[in-house]
Amino acid sequence: MSTVDGTYHDGQSSAPRPVRVRVADGLVHVDDAASTTAFPLAAVRLEPRLGDLPRRLDLPGGASCVVPAAFELPATAPPARVDRWVNELEVRWAPALVAAVLLLALLWGGIVYGVPVAANIVARRMSPVVERQMGTQALSTLDRVALEPTALGRERQAQLTKRFEQLVQAAAPGAGYTLIFRSSPAIGPNAFALPGGTVVLLDELEKTAEHDDEIAAVLAHEIGHLRERHTMRHVLQTSAAGVLVAAVVGDVLSLSSYAAALPAFLLDARYSRAFEREADDVGFAVMDATGIDRAHFVRFLTRMEKEHGSNVPGFLSTHPRADERSRAAGR
Repeated sequence: MSTVDGTYHDGQSSAPRPVRVRVADGLVHVDDAASTTAFPLAAVRLEPRLGDLPRRLDLPGGASCVVPAAFELPATAPPARVDRWVNELEVRWAPALVAAVLLLALLWGGIVYGVPVAANIVARRMSPVVERQMGTQALSTLDRVALEPTALGRERQAQLTKRFEQLVQAAAPGAGYTLIFRSSPAIGPNAFALPGGTVVLLDELEKTAEHDDEIAAVLAHEIGHLRERHTMRHVLQTSAAGVLVAAVVGDVLSLSSYAAALPAFLLDARYSRAFEREADDVGFAVMDATGIDRAHFVRFLTRMEKEHGSNVPGFLSTHPRADERSRAAGR
């Protein structure tokens, strides 16, 4: 196709004008109703073809013409075999659909399998100093917005701390984990692990427990989170998953960034349940090593579910149900 209708842009204003583009005598002629302008073939550039989309013909001086996809310049070398193959794929729906499905499958596989493995490797090689700083900052923020000073007496704190140290010795000798006490009526019965080796035990959990072995069982579970570096892995996984999806989807500042973040939030629940099972495994091993009946853990969780129903406190919100844990515990 050597003569086609096109749209001319002078590069100075946004106003287009219709033209005829033709190739003759080694020149590219741009004709409109009032004038004809010719450019040497060597001075123009035709952008690569993309399916049946119109193409831009760049002209000297910043001007350009939009021409049909089939327009070609005689001096242009025949497209390479790969380019021809790519162009054929681009104009067909079936290969495009297959490519999209494969891309989504690779993306999903990367998030579900690749990201957790990478996060585990990175978390276990992370500097303890960095983790402790993160834990300190997190605790400082929680103290400002959600936590209150503990009402437990020093003697009671000492009893629970001694029990905690025995559990640590069974799970990770020499780890240097610490137990601190806080209260939070808003959060309710809860205990949670912070980066750097700190477990926070809330007064509300201590009051809810009917036996110290129930508290010890919960602490053993939280020690499992510490030993397996779950907090850092959690942060790395959710961040990496979001970045990976955003990179594939495109502009992270557009509305698509919110859609890109959605899989990360959905997968976060899956990661949490996987972490809880890992922590349960560690916790059960610690209970066995320290003579704590696993039934204490199961009874505590079962009672919490019955008391709170679907409105479970934070400790249970992402955890497997008590009946699942009962089967895992062999009870």
